Amino acid sequence: MNINASIMRTVLLVTLSATVLISCSKEQENTLTEQLRPVRTMLLSPVDVSRKHEFTAVVDASQKADLSFKVSGQLAEFFVKQGDSVVKGDVIARLDDTDISIQLNEARAIYEKARSEYSRGRALIKKNYISKVDFGKLKASYNSTQAQLEAAKNNLRYTELIASFDGVIAKTYTERYQEISAKSAVVRLHDLNQIKLIVDIPESMMIRLNKSDQQNRVTAVFNSIPEHTFELTFSEVSTLADELTKTYEVIFLMDTPKDFTILPGMTAVVSAELNIDTAAAPSFYLPTNVVLNEGEDHYVFVLNKVAEGKGKISKKVITIGEITPLGIEVFSGLQQGELVVTAGMSKILDGMLVKF
Repeated sequence: MNINASIMRTVLLVTLSATVLISCSKEQENTLTEQLRPVRTMLLSPVDVSRKHEFTAVVDASQKADLSFKVSGQLAEFFVKQGDSVVKGDVIARLDDTDISIQLNEARAIYEKARSEYSRGRALIKKNYISKVDFGKLKASYNSTQAQLEAAKNNLRYTELIASFDGVIAKTYTERYQEISAKSAVVRLHDLNQIKLIVDIPESMMIRLNKSDQQNRVTAVFNSIPEHTFELTFSEVSTLADELTKTYEVIFLMDTPKDFTILPGMTAVVSAELNIDTAAAPSFYLPTNVVLNEGEDHYVFVLNKVAEGKGKISKKVITIGEITPLGIEVFSGLQQGELVVTAGMSKILDGMLVKF
């Protein structure tokens, strides 16, 4: 009986010890997991090499102008406000023309006197009653005063600010009764019968475009009305790259819709079918903060999963291209399906275990 009791105590002791060891092991494992550095990752998927490409576009007026007076004066009448529509030839504002009218009358009087003397001189020169020199002076005075009279007439016309094309008053820069200097902007006029959509194309994509792409279908969608698609027509392309972004400006035109208010500064997504050489296209695009530098090399951290929620870091050197609206081009060094670390890179090293 004593032997059986001793055996039972031994079995219970072994079982209890095993349970404690297992419990401790799990606690240590949980503690280790909690101590691992956390990271975030993105799954690499291949670049869509289809012909359809999307770009962010900014809306602008098809033509715009800051209108100003050619003469100085006090703003006597202001006929428009922001948002008003005008047609070509409409009077937008008028200066006080009192002083200019006086100058015109003076110029007219001087001109009439010079014209009369010149007319009398022509009769006298025929009879040799005056010298050619004196007649030349009369003629020069006549021509000079005639030019001054025309200038005074123009100045009177310049006291009216005229709309140079059909459009909308986008902005006013002054108020009635203010003193206005010549060539100072009074209003900004936008032609919104058609609108521009301006797209920045990356250098790496621009070099692979075909001129025939200008004939391809291009459409625009606005985020606030995604159910509507608008047709665009190619207008022009810049041949000078932006010094900072290394992109080229491409402009499309769109008829202004009657049922929606689309204004300069709004954004849209432009979709276009482009004949791009896919053999020269990048394999992936990565966020700019993901790619790190070491000397002349560029690298990223890749996570290799070793258990649920845990992984081992490996450092991979990559070949990159340009920075584009889609991110940094990556041509080699990575494979589809790999997990690239996108956050927490500053606290990890090659070979380190992390949690994700």
